[in-house]
Amino acid sequence: MAAAAASTGAATTASARRSSRMVHAIGWTGASLWATQLITWTCTIILARLLSVADYGLVGMANVFLGLIAIISEFGLGTAVIFMPDITDDHLAQLNAVSVLSGMALFATACAAAYPVGIFFRAPHLPAVIATMSLAFIVSAFKIVPGALLQREFRFKLLAKIQAAQAVGYAISTVVAALLGAGYWSFVVGGLFGPVVSTGLVLLNRRSGFAVPRFSQLRESLTLSWHVLGTRISWYCYSNADFLVAGGVLGQAALGAYTIAWTMATLPVQKVTNVAMRVLPSYFSKAQKDNPATRDYVLTITEALLLVTLPACLGLSLLADELVPAVLGPKWVHAIMPLRILAVYASVRSITNILPIVLNYRNAARFVMWTNIAAAVYFPAAFYIGSHWGTTGIAAMWPLLYPLVAVPLYWRTFKEIQMPIRRYLACLWPALSASTVMTVSLLVVRAVLPAASTARHSRVIVEVLTGAVIYCVTVLLLHYPELRRLKAQLCATT
Repeated sequence: MAAAAASTGAATTASARRSSRMVHAIGWTGASLWATQLITWTCTIILARLLSVADYGLVGMANVFLGLIAIISEFGLGTAVIFMPDITDDHLAQLNAVSVLSGMALFATACAAAYPVGIFFRAPHLPAVIATMSLAFIVSAFKIVPGALLQREFRFKLLAKIQAAQAVGYAISTVVAALLGAGYWSFVVGGLFGPVVSTGLVLLNRRSGFAVPRFSQLRESLTLSWHVLGTRISWYCYSNADFLVAGGVLGQAALGAYTIAWTMATLPVQKVTNVAMRVLPSYFSKAQKDNPATRDYVLTITEALLLVTLPACLGLSLLADELVPAVLGPKWVHAIMPLRILAVYASVRSITNILPIVLNYRNAARFVMWTNIAAAVYFPAAFYIGSHWGTTGIAAMWPLLYPLVAVPLYWRTFKEIQMPIRRYLACLWPALSASTVMTVSLLVVRAVLPAASTARHSRVIVEVLTGAVIYCVTVLLLHYPELRRLKAQLCATT
């Protein structure tokens, strides 16, 4: 009995230590990035007021195409570098050469396709925007392998500073250009300045040489890269098909409204999940054959993510009808209904992003790839059908069809790491219960607070503060032990 108790205690301690190290890395990274978030949000609001709906629509058209090229340019090489802990310097040098050559080739491809894309969208200014923005592919290609090495070495403090510098550089340069009257070219300026900053900082801290690629030696790493690339391409196709349909079927102004709705809906989630996504691959790679460690990582990060993202997304959905006119102005009223729908979807997406990372490091990258390829078939068709009801119909396809992607990923992940469903649901309960109380309370507040009783901006502030206070108090009262555990992990040293 004593031996069994000691063994259980040791396992619990090891579990806590593993989770503490991961959460500490995520916490430090998140603290650095959120310190710059206020600037990013402020710049987004300024740009929405300075630029027109058509400006957003034009850049949204460019991003539909360039985002796909950006995924191809990474080629999954960063994942391969992290996945193979015993990789040699010569192997790294070959992969670095492949990365740079791919960046140059894709720059040329983007320039060649710029004019046909402009014809498709019926936007004569689009080719010049695409050709100029695609210069970022060459710049970013130089940091893929060195950046992956920094992740593999767990240098997340440095990576957080670099990402923060890129975000601030993009925001400031874009706003300055907009204030100078650059219009949609403001996004082009920011889109080039940000990668220059991040690539320069990465190369100052970690470099890799170059060597002539010998593909017979790169077979294992390139196989994983192909599977990851296939996943990312198919994911990009179905996750951006809504923009393609909105722009091609409904027009530039509708795409602009949908783009701002998508940006606002995903902003709270993206900034949080991006922190975790930068940290998790290194830890999942290290725990490739350790089911208890992987389960601890999945449960800890899922609970922490949902505690932050779920109330933010639900609050945004509830208050969209007042938040959009008050913050962005009345010209964006057509973004309200898509925003409400997309915010709910974003809360679910925030925790499912973990699953493909787990499977990629469990030799199940092919399964992830085919799941996403299937989605790339039925999502575009659904968006086209939804476009008959405008941007609201397009947005509604996300919560309707996303379970077809999420359920297979959950099934395979739980099978691979032997995750009990009850244990996973338990980690969701704190955020779900507190968010339910917050939602009901906000509905009551909105009902008893007449619209004419206060100015629009004051009303929004009151509702946001009310929701935040109620959520925080509910979490503290109902789930204080869970918060203490997460806090202990966050404050633990590596």
